[in-house]
Amino acid sequence: MLKQRLRSGFTLLETTIGLSIVCSLALISLSNLRDYQAQIEERQALEWFKNSFKSAFNYSYLNHNVVTLRVEPGKNIVDFSHREGLKVKHVRKLFPKTLKLKDKAKVQYTIYNSGQAPPITIQFIYSLTNKTYIYKIQMMWGEIIETTS
Repeated sequence: MLKQRLRSGFTLLETTIGLSIVCSLALISLSNLRDYQAQIEERQALEWFKNSFKSAFNYSYLNHNVVTLRVEPGKNIVDFSHREGLKVKHVRKLFPKTLKLKDKAKVQYTIYNSGQAPPITIQFIYSLTNKTYIYKIQMMWGEIIETTS
């Protein structure tokens, strides 16, 4: 009479299948996490742009100082600058690589020392979803209006 052994563990095949399922689920959640992180960075950069733009108008009006906005598409840098005496002060932000200017041309915009500025439309495109963020700056007191498409 042969003794029948009781099985007390998993076979190699069962372990391999279980491990592949767990790794697949981890890979899917990791890619979703990266997309979510990119969306958060995009939103933060655009909120910074809107808030800095409003602050630049307020600064220009209150201090009777010219503020210049530059957006360099190749470097993905947004720069607000103004003069204080002989020095030029810069407030810069590096935008995420997934967020680019829709038009490839460099944007240079001036807010005059009276706090007034001409109208302009600045468009950013988010490359992961092809969503376009349109910022229209109204004439005179520069109210910024955001729309998406």
